[in-house]
Parts: sequence; C-alpha cells; structure tokens
Amino acid sequence: MLNLFAIEDVFDITGRGCVLAPGIPHSLGLNIKIGAHLLIVSPFGGRIRTQISSFEMLHTRTHGLSHAPFAVSSEIKKEQLELGSKVFLIEESGI
Repeated sequence: MLNLFAIEDVFDITGRGCVLAPGIPHSLGLNIKIGAHLLIVSPFGGRIRTQISSFEMLHTRTHGLSHAPFAVSSEIKKEQLELGSKVFLIEESGI
C-alpha cells in the first residue's frame, strides 16, 4: 500500500460525487488511473474501500496544480470522509 495523502477538504459535486483534496501529488511521479483501488483510513480507525471514478480540475490557493484531485465512487458520501483521513493506493494495477 502506498500512502498518497491526507484529506484536507472534500467537495460534494452534484452528479459527480465527492472530490478529495489536495489529491495525488504530482511529485510521486506515478500514472495512477481511473478505477484504481483505494483504502481511506479515518483518524479514528474507520476504513472505506473505494475507487477513483474521475480526475477533476481543481485549483486551490495552497496547492495549485501540484496535486491531482479526484472523485471517488458515488456510493461514498461526504459525511463518511473525515478530514485528516489517509488515502492509500492498494493495488499496483492502478498505476
């Protein structure tokens, strides 16, 4: 498993699902694809398995274009995604 980032913000976009920010750092140098399997671990130990459903264009003041934010499966709701949760890539096939 590869630790990608900790969730700093979640955007719920109607018709698309929840977008996690900051997203995958470009500095990792990986080509992670739509459908890649993820494990999200909350600060309190809760676990969610999901997949990347799309990559989104999102520009924030603190992260600019140095990260690739993405949406997760539409079954995952914003209230399930706690700030500070760690996002892990769990399958090498997602690269």
